[in-house]
Amino acid sequence: MLMVLAYLATSQARPARLVHVARAVVAAPSGFRRTAGRFEAPIRRRHAGPSIGAGLRPISRQIQACTRAMAATVASGRSGGDEKLVRFREKLAENGVDAYIVPTADMHQSEYAPNFLARREYLSGFTGSAGTAIVTQSDALVWTDGRYFLQAADELGPEWTLMKAGLKDTPKISEWLGKELKEGQRVGIDPYLHTINEVKDLKEALSKAGIELSLISNNLVDEIWDDQPPAPTPVARVHPPKWAGISIKEKVMGVRKSMSDAKADAFVISKLDEVCWLLNIRGGDIEANPVVLSYAIVLPDEVRLYMEPSKVTDPVREYLEKELDGNISFRDYTQVAADVEKLGAEGLSILMDPSSANIALQNAAISSGGKVVEKTSPIDAPKAIKNSNELDGMREAHLRDGAALAKFFAYVDMLTKAGDTITEYEAGAESSNMRAEQEGYIEPSFPAIAGEGPNGAVIHYRAAKDTSRVIKAGSLLLLDSGGQYEMGTTDVTRVYHFGGDDHPPSPFQKEIFTRVLKGHIAVDTAVFPEGTPGFVLDAFARRDLWSAGLNYLHGTGHGVGAVLNVHEGPHSISPRFTNQTPLKPGMITSNEPGFYSDGSFGIRIENLLVVTEAQTENNFNDAKYLKFEKLTYVPIQSKLIETEMLTDEELKWINDYHRQVWDKISPRVNDQPIALDWLFENTKPIHRVMSDPQAA
Repeated sequence: MLMVLAYLATSQARPARLVHVARAVVAAPSGFRRTAGRFEAPIRRRHAGPSIGAGLRPISRQIQACTRAMAATVASGRSGGDEKLVRFREKLAENGVDAYIVPTADMHQSEYAPNFLARREYLSGFTGSAGTAIVTQSDALVWTDGRYFLQAADELGPEWTLMKAGLKDTPKISEWLGKELKEGQRVGIDPYLHTINEVKDLKEALSKAGIELSLISNNLVDEIWDDQPPAPTPVARVHPPKWAGISIKEKVMGVRKSMSDAKADAFVISKLDEVCWLLNIRGGDIEANPVVLSYAIVLPDEVRLYMEPSKVTDPVREYLEKELDGNISFRDYTQVAADVEKLGAEGLSILMDPSSANIALQNAAISSGGKVVEKTSPIDAPKAIKNSNELDGMREAHLRDGAALAKFFAYVDMLTKAGDTITEYEAGAESSNMRAEQEGYIEPSFPAIAGEGPNGAVIHYRAAKDTSRVIKAGSLLLLDSGGQYEMGTTDVTRVYHFGGDDHPPSPFQKEIFTRVLKGHIAVDTAVFPEGTPGFVLDAFARRDLWSAGLNYLHGTGHGVGAVLNVHEGPHSISPRFTNQTPLKPGMITSNEPGFYSDGSFGIRIENLLVVTEAQTENNFNDAKYLKFEKLTYVPIQSKLIETEMLTDEELKWINDYHRQVWDKISPRVNDQPIALDWLFENTKPIHRVMSDPQAA
């Protein structure tokens, strides 16, 4: 019969005969069906037409279902000891899909999903904040970027394959699926976890290979997650007007103006930080991100807030009703899709940001006759450009943060010089404890990255209590940490070599540290015309590394929210030239070049900067010029600087910076002698060896 099928796949046989043979295939033993399945697509291509469609299509589906069931049985042996993969592949077969995509994102495209929605982490065991898993009956893969290559390689089990995204030999997800799957096979996704743009691009790419994209409303990971955590319970809170700076009413008026310009009758807000920014509220539903699980819909005469009712406290309700003159309604979180469908049924044009709104919401609007206006969120830019109150709050938060870190590093320095030790895990916890002593501290802005020696080369390393390395005299520690304060958000990275002069760093460590420092200074001192996108400045940070044939696999700068997410768009400083968002006054960005020697050490120096106007001698073509103002004030360890590699201007920069650190932070630790002494020693001017101090 296989010979007959092969003949039919290349012949002009009559449709009736094809249907008859296909029925025979379905009735055949399962082993035969699995082999015969591969002939179905070429038969369909050659004999496509109305006469065969009705007869062959249901038979084809039966053949494919049998094929998937057999593949699942075979794949159970390929899952090794990973019971999750065995059960998950059974779900693929039950739902009639040949591959399933598991993103990091939740329904709101959050960078960090709440614990009960951390599906990719649960399924794969990879805990990094960025990555996408693909599971077929024969393969299990995780795509992630250069920040997580080492971490993913360490955390993924033997059944999983690491796909290093961004490298030239690594295919994109859609490319891999198009190559590995056969025509007629299906890829499943949860429509609430993928954006409009994402689905559009994926569907187009897969269709070229004859592969179908299937939207499955029930999440397949949830169906095997027996101990899935409960949804978070923290309530919403009012963000103080002193630090918000702009009233809710004013913000909503701006959104409605943008809606009118776009000829939209409603605007569906999906991103959590956008909902919180617009309504001047904050929450605690995601670790280190002060947001609350919610949607909002802005209408010409009403704002609807979709949130678990128990999270809306009386003070929050009263505040929002007062600010919006009662023109706000509070609705259950789960009601948003149904309400979008009703708005569509009313014939409304509904604005959605295709880069953040999930495809389920668009489908809800269109299915009932509505029109979706795809446009960048009108909240994106005003949220990124901080007002004067927000900037004042960010400045104050960084001063409090600088005092906390002065105390922390003084403590570890004292321990190690005395011959004592502290683990990476303890160091991360202690940095949070010392921040907690500062008034207005809420929580970390992300889990602390405390990497000693080789762990410092794991870009987003997270120490475990039982396996963390010991920090001692001679240790090189990379600490990337930050805090959420009631008035602002911080993010700072410093590298320190402990043990005093008796334990010097290696010449290579000093060279690398200094090259990274030179790149940091180059970005910090840049002056550039308005309209310049961040990618233009990225090369400034890499120049001294490139000259030595070195580089790093992450961006140089990301936006930062004001008591919101520590990673914020739309701007960035990175090699991704596709991000054409210009840097504008009021935007905050990190400045964090680095270098990572696998298995040895990592270097990263990070300050936060705010874009401000520059006063230049000339203004060519009447253009304004911009520069940066520093927000972060934490000493950069002189012990690691190779002064002979610095220019006069760079040497002056480090001494001027340390003078500012001393002036701003010392009054905040003057009642703490150990921290004050450490701060004094670590902000002393530095000079070149064998040079005249006066000249330096």
